[in-house]
Amino acid sequence: MKKVNFILLLSIFIFGISCTQIKVYIAGGGWDDDEHNAIYWLDGERITLHKFGKSANAKAITTSGSDIYVAGTNEGDAVYWFNGERTILPKLKRLADARAICVSGSNVYVAGFDGSYGLDAVPVYWLNGERIVLPSLSDGKAGASAITVSGLNVYIAGKDGDDAVYWLNGERIVLPKLTNSAMAQAITISGSNIYIVGIDGVDAVYWLNGEQIVLPSLGVHSGANAIYISGSDVYIAGFDLYHAVYWHNGKRIVLPILGDSACANAVSISGSNIYIVGYYYILGQDTFPIYWHNGKLIEISGKRGQANDIVILR
Repeated sequence: MKKVNFILLLSIFIFGISCTQIKVYIAGGGWDDDEHNAIYWLDGERITLHKFGKSANAKAITTSGSDIYVAGTNEGDAVYWFNGERTILPKLKRLADARAICVSGSNVYVAGFDGSYGLDAVPVYWLNGERIVLPSLSDGKAGASAITVSGLNVYIAGKDGDDAVYWLNGERIVLPKLTNSAMAQAITISGSNIYIVGIDGVDAVYWLNGEQIVLPSLGVHSGANAIYISGSDVYIAGFDLYHAVYWHNGKRIVLPILGDSACANAVSISGSNIYIVGYYYILGQDTFPIYWHNGKLIEISGKRGQANDIVILR
């Protein structure tokens, strides 16, 4: 399959950014030789975050003013980086994982789990570094995947055993499902509406104020990983079999890919521009980070890895 001219497309992309005075931050992981690095790209420039040992991964990114916050893992620890400085979050188990981060005022919220998922994991979030355990019913099979703050309310989405759940100010709420197993992957608030996306069985779904809506797919295996609300428009990113896709107000749109399959992990909107990040996979090789700008595929680098999250700063 023909490769995209990365340098040309990146130059066009950066030129467009300079004209509109926005910054695009993409967080992910880079597999460099025998090391896994936590990295982010700022307008195409690759920045490697400080780590201990040989394994780290950046799973979420957000900004507050000129400050950059990145959450992820480093050698079995849940960590976050504030302007590149790494902070290890407290844990009680051997392993911990930070999956999401948000900032509200002077407060930094990180969500994830403490323990080995499937063995002894409990859903947790950290508020300014303090570990807080969320209520769950399953034994070692619960975790938080996303967090957002609206006013005085803290919303966290995730999984508890075979249930998709969210926690509102620590209260556990089970979302309806049509199959034996569901999970919530992302959450956002728009006005008085609560949007949650995820997977129910083999279907990509979202919940609007607790009501489940199944997204159109090929019907084999699909999932929704991220959501972004822009005015009255709802954008959801995910996968449908081996396709990277997004849904705009419920309409399924297939994204162009390289390799054998691809997945969209996050979506962000700036004006009329749609930015989606993810990865493509080459059978027998590995995954490679990519993003799509208004449907046009652009390789982030020629190295192995994944793009996990994106934030746009005007």
